[in-house]
Amino acid sequence: NTPRFEAFLARLYTDVEARSRFLAHPEEEAGRAGLSAEQIAAVCAIDSEGLELASRGFARKRAATAASTRDG
Repeated sequence: NTPRFEAFLARLYTDVEARSRFLAHPEEEAGRAGLSAEQIAAVCAIDSEGLELASRGFARKRAATAASTRDG
């Protein structure tokens, strides 16, 4: 994995709009991010339901951390 690939995945997990664009046109969005053909194939194989589930979990974790920091 490369920093570019990792950054793309992070955006998918944290950015609702980026995730929506990716789910609508996965190969196009991955290519636009500058990923290699191998990386595009890998990211396009991601289970969309799993991606949504994980992104919701990460959002809850970020919100809890923010609340803890703010209240702490």
